[in-house]
Amino acid sequence: MDDNDSELDLFSFLQPEPEPEPEPAPEPEPEKPTPEDISPEPVTPPPAPKSGLTHSELQQLALGFLSSLNPDAVAIQVPARFRKYQVTAAGFWRGEGRGYRNVERTAVVVLYERFEHCFSDCADRDARLAAIHALREEKERLEEEIRRTEPELGSTDDLFSEFRQWDYASSRNPEYRKLRRKLEKLLHALHQGSRLEHIRRTGVADLCYLAVPEGLVAPDEIASGWGLVYLGQDRSFRLAREAEQQSIATPEERQILAQNIAVAASQAVLFASGIDHSRSGRILYRRPPRRKARLRPAVPPDATAPAD
Repeated sequence: MDDNDSELDLFSFLQPEPEPEPEPAPEPEPEKPTPEDISPEPVTPPPAPKSGLTHSELQQLALGFLSSLNPDAVAIQVPARFRKYQVTAAGFWRGEGRGYRNVERTAVVVLYERFEHCFSDCADRDARLAAIHALREEKERLEEEIRRTEPELGSTDDLFSEFRQWDYASSRNPEYRKLRRKLEKLLHALHQGSRLEHIRRTGVADLCYLAVPEGLVAPDEIASGWGLVYLGQDRSFRLAREAEQQSIATPEERQILAQNIAVAASQAVLFASGIDHSRSGRILYRRPPRRKARLRPAVPPDATAPAD
C-alpha cells in the first residue's frame, strides 16, 4: 500500500502496531535451468542456402552419390513401398556366387531443399530445435572434459591425435549420459511422424540417406539412423554422417524395393531410347536425346574439391 492510500484509511488507528519483520534468510542459489525448462524465443528456420543449382541438378548429385556406393542397380523417383512415400533415388546390391539372385542390401536417398521438410510438422518444432542446439553446446563442453578425464576412450590406432576417434557412449560421466538420453528424447519427438520416419519404417532399405544443400541442417538435427549428404554449389557431394544399418529391413521388403527400382528404371531406359507409349497403347518413336560430348567426372563421397 502506498502513502496516498494510507492517508485515506480512516480506520488505521484500529489496526495493531505491526511487529518488526525478521531479517529474511539468504535465498538459495537458483538451479541452472535445463533446456526443457526454458521457453526459448521462436527460432526462425534458416533460409535455404542459395546453391545456385536447380532441382534437377541437385537430384543428379543425389543420384551421383548413390552411384558412388557401387550398387548393382539404381533408379530415380522410386516408391519406397507405396507411391505416397517416393524417394529421390534407390539402389540395391545382389549376392555373390550362388546367392547372386538374392537382394542382399538396399539403399535410398531422399532429397530435401527446404529446412522445414526435414522434420515433422509439429507446433513446438522451433522450441525443440532451440533446446537441441542448447544441448549440443553443453554436449561439446562435456566431450572436451571426457577427452581430458577419460583418455582410455580414445582409439590408439590413429596416427594423429587430433583425428582420434572417441567412444563417448561408453563414458562414465553421469551428466553426459543424462544429457545424451535427453537429446535422444528430443530428437525422437522432433522426428516422430515425419515423412523420413515413415520412409524408414517401410523396412525396404538397409541404408537411408538424406541429401540436402550444403549446411541446410546439422548432422545432429536429422533423424537417428539416417546418413546425411551435403550437395555443394560446386557440383560436389560430401558425406557428413554415415547411415546406420536398419535392422527392420527384411528380404521380402528388399525384394519389393528392387522391383520398384526395375519399374522406375525402365521408364528412364525408354526415354533415353526415344520410345513412348501413347494412351491407346501404340508405340511411338522419336529422336533419342543427344548425349553431351563432355561429361562431368564423378566426385567420391569424401571429396570436397569442385569437379572440372
